[in-house]
Amino acid sequence: MNKQRLQQKHQQNLSPLQIQFLNLLQISIVSLEKRIEQELEENPALEEDENQEEEEEDLKIPSGNSVANYQTNDFTTIQIEDKEESLSSHLHQQLVELEVEEDQKFLISYLINSLDDSGFLNREIHAISSDLLVNDELDVTEKELIIALHILQQFEPFGVGAQDLQECLLIQLKKLYPENETAFTIIKDYYTPFTNKNFEHITKNLNLGFKELKKIYLLIEKLNPIPSQGFSKYNSTTEFIEPDFTIIIKNTKLELQLNKNKRKPIRVSKYYSDLLEETTDKKTKSFLKDKVEKAKWFKDSLLRREATLKKVMSAIISIQKAFFLSGNEKDLIPMKLADIAQIVNMDISTISRVSNSKYVETHFRTFKLKELFSEAYRKDNGELISTKEIKLRLKELIESEDTTRPYTDEELSELLGKDEYHIARRTVSKYREQLGIQTAKLRRQL
Repeated sequence: MNKQRLQQKHQQNLSPLQIQFLNLLQISIVSLEKRIEQELEENPALEEDENQEEEEEDLKIPSGNSVANYQTNDFTTIQIEDKEESLSSHLHQQLVELEVEEDQKFLISYLINSLDDSGFLNREIHAISSDLLVNDELDVTEKELIIALHILQQFEPFGVGAQDLQECLLIQLKKLYPENETAFTIIKDYYTPFTNKNFEHITKNLNLGFKELKKIYLLIEKLNPIPSQGFSKYNSTTEFIEPDFTIIIKNTKLELQLNKNKRKPIRVSKYYSDLLEETTDKKTKSFLKDKVEKAKWFKDSLLRREATLKKVMSAIISIQKAFFLSGNEKDLIPMKLADIAQIVNMDISTISRVSNSKYVETHFRTFKLKELFSEAYRKDNGELISTKEIKLRLKELIESEDTTRPYTDEELSELLGKDEYHIARRTVSKYREQLGIQTAKLRRQL
């Protein structure tokens, strides 16, 4: 027999407008500009305010008596120089000058169009043959496609058309260093030991000295693992970092600026508001009311967003003042989302949205806001420090190690213990991976 019981549940349901506001809160300044443009296009009751001038804070360089001169590492202007020509057009230009039959030219062109963004052909030949039969009604044998592929692999940049990195390196070695047969043999027959840096296996089987093997490693490091690098297909859209916040120092005090870029202020259209009051047509009135209310909500939401961002960022600055003044990661205080949520009296999810995808510009560098959050670690003397400090020390140990015999995670754990950072080997492994550092075996050098 089923038993019945009363159960009380407390559940918070968010309205559609609340969800929309939270989405506005989460996006970066670049995405916000696109969102405003979209709203302006979709809602005729919302328009740019051409008459109102936005208030702009005066960003004068602080005088010499301030803690630090305002020298911004302007990451917003950094861009890798990129060829306007795409990889595809570069290869097709070489194809035009090639003296081969038209049928073969078609196959090479088809293969060029089948390359991925790195310049590799990551599709099976039989699959391409099937596509040609189904889509173009062409019965092309795999042998014909392989011949066309070998021709393509003679094109510049060398390595293009390879089906994997190993083949890419082999093509480049054959073209650029044909006399170095040992290097070719190592990549062809000892690729796994080579990538795993199993030096002993290679030297033993090929009767090589370590000095000679080191020269081969240096030679292969000169090769290009991504043939399409430098062409627009590889880096067609260069993204710039646009900071959402700027923190400057004036007379030992930190000043926060919420960046609005070149965004124009918006307003509710007076024409549509007046029309709403004047019209007597029910359908028109309903339509106008909906649009005007949405315009008002959007305008008010932008103001609420700015107020929320400033409130949260001000709380972060109050905790991390020493770090913002010095730029030294050792001055970072352990800080969790819950700490900020408690100060500003907001939900943790709101703090998470504010810190997500946002960048802050300081006098020492520009970085993601979420980098400021870290767990706490208590040293033997009772001092609370940020886990970022442990990671910084871990990085220093690895950078100063003997590269011919790198520290294992167990050894790193012991070394950190001497600095009163008593963490387990598995924690060292986790921190090392978070820092993007390879295992001891892969860090090893000749």
